Amino acid sequence: MKKLTKVLVYTAAVAASMLMTTACATSYPFGTLYTKVDLPVAVGNSELQWSRKGTASCYSVLGLIANGDASINNACKNGGITKVSWVTYSVNNILGTYGVYTTTVYGD
Repeated sequence: MKKLTKVLVYTAAVAASMLMTTACATSYPFGTLYTKVDLPVAVGNSELQWSRKGTASCYSVLGLIANGDASINNACKNGGITKVSWVTYSVNNILGTYGVYTTTVYGD
């Protein structure tokens, strides 16, 4: 019985560590415990001046449920932007259990 308990504990530990490191093939730096990064996405024109900013976000819970529209189009719509100067992307993820992914568009 003790041997079975050890096997079950070991299996549960391996399964838990695998769950914490899922989605390893990401396009941004990923920390297993905590991630907060801001990344450039694109530059729309050579002018780095802007008068408006629009954001759009999506959310992930437990890596099982994800919802939202973090597209550049949605960020432009939310900010009333018709001419894009540049775009950034930010990630805030805690223990892989809750994540917020935000696209920010700067322009006029």
